[in-house]
Amino acid sequence: MKPAAILILMCVALAGVALAQQPAAVEEPAAPPPVSEVSQPTPEETKTTPEAQPFGERVQRLLDEFNQRHQQRDLEMTSYGKASSTEPALERFADPRKVQVELKDELDREQTSTALAKEYADQSREIQSAEQALQDFIAKRHKALDDLGKRATVFNRQDLEVAAANLARQPGTEVQVRDIRRRLSEAERAEKDAPAKQAQAQQEAASAEEELARLKALHQSLEKESKAYTADSISAHQNRLALADRLEFYVVRAQAEDVLDQGHKAAAAVRHISASPEVEDTLKNPAPHANLEGKANPSKLCSPPGDDGKGCPEKTLPGPKE
Repeated sequence: MKPAAILILMCVALAGVALAQQPAAVEEPAAPPPVSEVSQPTPEETKTTPEAQPFGERVQRLLDEFNQRHQQRDLEMTSYGKASSTEPALERFADPRKVQVELKDELDREQTSTALAKEYADQSREIQSAEQALQDFIAKRHKALDDLGKRATVFNRQDLEVAAANLARQPGTEVQVRDIRRRLSEAERAEKDAPAKQAQAQQEAASAEEELARLKALHQSLEKESKAYTADSISAHQNRLALADRLEFYVVRAQAEDVLDQGHKAAAAVRHISASPEVEDTLKNPAPHANLEGKANPSKLCSPPGDDGKGCPEKTLPGPKE
């Protein structure tokens, strides 16, 4: 069996032991849902859509849902630790399984932080719109105060009264006199109401300016939180990259350990093949001498001529056949 296949089977076995040790009410957590699923509850969870929920409720829901999933992953991590302590053979597979759970957790944290950053950014833009409305209101109240001040300086009751009296002595001026009397009455009423209107406009402008200052502080706070959640999302993404490298290391190391284990087992089972005793005995004994008697060259056995009057017999070649 290949080392990679052995690693997969052992990881599956570890997961089975870990799940068997969990309480009956605890199920294996699924992979973290994408941001769209995280930000939208089911109809059973709430009767209102996320868009209809207040800002604070949407943020709290995102945090609560993430914490629930995080707690389930903590239980899974604990179960793998218990499984590895119970089964020593699975101990070296516990770390990569834990890293896989941590990868899911960081993915969930990245997506949830991104969703929270968007919620705070959207709320910040709404606050910015409210700031603009307050600034327009304050400018309007300041203009009203300016208008009230100008009316007080332009209005001259004595001139209007003299003009009305002069016109009343002339025939056919009843319409003009009534118009002057109306203007005089409106001016008197405006002069009488001016202090109260000025005080009210000043109070409203001051209150709006205080509200504007609080909105600006809230706007800055929301922008700060949005940037902080964006930084959390980036941090989670970087952690996922590092965890992926760590998981790759565990897988490669497990494969190397499998190869080493198989190599050590093969080396321990080596049985060398020795030569048989017969071969050793044969090689220990010297080789026998060759017997050359009776097989010598006849030319070396005959006497040379002159010793005994005999020489080596002459060879007669056969003649031609008749």
